[in-house]
Amino acid sequence: MKKFIFFCLLFVSSVNYAQVISGPVKDVGRKMTGEPSFIIEGMKDGWAKYDLSVDINGKVTSVAMVETNLKSTPAKTMLRNHVKKYTFEPGTYYPKYHHVVVKVTMLKGDMGDPQIELD
Repeated sequence: MKKFIFFCLLFVSSVNYAQVISGPVKDVGRKMTGEPSFIIEGMKDGWAKYDLSVDINGKVTSVAMVETNLKSTPAKTMLRNHVKKYTFEPGTYYPKYHHVVVKVTMLKGDMGDPQIELD
């Protein structure tokens, strides 16, 4: 029953979690490629806002935390590693480094033994 409620919550309120908040990337309409996930399963419930720098190839080159309600460093690291995998539309007409602020949510779930990659 818990899993059913969890998936219903994800399905019904996914629009509230999927957030590209602000920045020049949003202003010019540069889209994310693939199917980005703004909700990840983790060890805590919480969220974080990150300022991403995107190059002309569409890859995220740097990540800076803007705001969070998480106190757990491993949880913050999991979110940071997750947003580093985002990709955006490539294009030579975009600036060398474009910035955008995204909000990512972590929901507590069964993870087993988490493997955290430290960069």
